[in-house]
Amino acid sequence: MLTRRMLGMFAAGAALPGPVLAQGDVTRIVAAFPPGAALDGVARLLADGAARGADGRARGAMVVDNRAGANGNIAAGLVSRAMPDGRTLLLAIDTTFTLNPFVYPHLGYEPRDLEPVAIAGTFPLALLVHPSTGITSLEGFAKAARERPMLYASAGPGSPGHLAMEFLRTSLGLRQRALDHVPFRGNAEAMTDLLAGRVKAGFIAVSGGADFVKDGRLRAIAVSGPRRMPILPDVPTVAESGHPGFDVRFAYVLMAPRGLPAETKQEWAGLVAAVMRESVTRERMGAWAVDPETGGPREAAAWIEAAHTRWGQVAKDSGLRTG
Repeated sequence: MLTRRMLGMFAAGAALPGPVLAQGDVTRIVAAFPPGAALDGVARLLADGAARGADGRARGAMVVDNRAGANGNIAAGLVSRAMPDGRTLLLAIDTTFTLNPFVYPHLGYEPRDLEPVAIAGTFPLALLVHPSTGITSLEGFAKAARERPMLYASAGPGSPGHLAMEFLRTSLGLRQRALDHVPFRGNAEAMTDLLAGRVKAGFIAVSGGADFVKDGRLRAIAVSGPRRMPILPDVPTVAESGHPGFDVRFAYVLMAPRGLPAETKQEWAGLVAAVMRESVTRERMGAWAVDPETGGPREAAAWIEAAHTRWGQVAKDSGLRTG
């Protein structure tokens, strides 16, 4: 099964407990995705590194507390109400802060109550098509979409795959309904229907999909980042395929309740950088198609600000809104 295959990829990163509430001196990283997702795997790498002192400063007992739902709003709300003492942090995809304010009438928290601490990895997406389409290139993809509306899958409204496809649509000059969005409840469900051919395409985080490309059940025709993926080295970027400057990536960002002392933020940013340098981290993240890119509070804030501008415009152009 697809879900079993995907969950197996993250088993090595799941040595720490699941949803456990922090008490006393326990420090928790609240993960905005369920166990088995790449974000959860990254959270567990950070928690393990913090517990053993990867940066030379052991932090004692650590737990990963999975609080999935509402594109990260549930986890963000929980952390926004925590004490700013460095004992509760949030790991989420940047879209929680860059897109959600535009599409959720009620976030459940005030964005100003959270502060960026670090970037903890970035990831591009792969444009996958079902072989029955006969599409072998981005040019062929655009041609097919112009001739007939193409159903594409994503992990849900406002998910990275939805945003990337909308951005690609405008970059290719396609009309609004040339690419017809079919939202699912997560990547696993989206991949299931794409494999079955019920939808014809999807911009997908490929941690669970590279094997399906390699065995021919799906075809990858482009990747969204500025460089080719090591896991799919023969697949060109969108930029290489005739659209220079196209660069769509998403970041895992570590956030803290507002008021966390600057010194503590820098300590956590240093811990993230130390974990990202470790060979085991780079090996696991490579298998998940995640780049161990990092940066401190300033870099994380700059990433969020730039993506906030981009995805706000995409939300406006596509009419994306929930509730």
